[in-house]
Amino acid sequence: MIEWLTRLFDNRTFMQINAVFGFLFLGYFLFFYFSKEGRDERGRGLVATASLISYVVLFFLLNIFAFLMPWAMDNIVRLANGIQTVYTLFLLTTDIALLILKKIR
Repeated sequence: MIEWLTRLFDNRTFMQINAVFGFLFLGYFLFFYFSKEGRDERGRGLVATASLISYVVLFFLLNIFAFLMPWAMDNIVRLANGIQTVYTLFLLTTDIALLILKKIR
């Protein structure tokens, strides 16, 4: 499995696709934040709760990536892919938490 991850994280195309997804997730979050629904009290509470959840997930993701840092430092593309993956997963967690909280509340 490590060989598959090495080939995937050494691929520049994967990095570009990962960056596109990161921008899409960031765009959705910003769209909700600046929308009419996101500006009222309920929306601010949803954004705050989703941000808190994603902050906890970011803590775990960065600790996992720090464990994999010697592996990632072998290649600059692999390192950039690792950082971009952490960022994309962080934004994905924020968006999923936001969607779930919108349905619950």
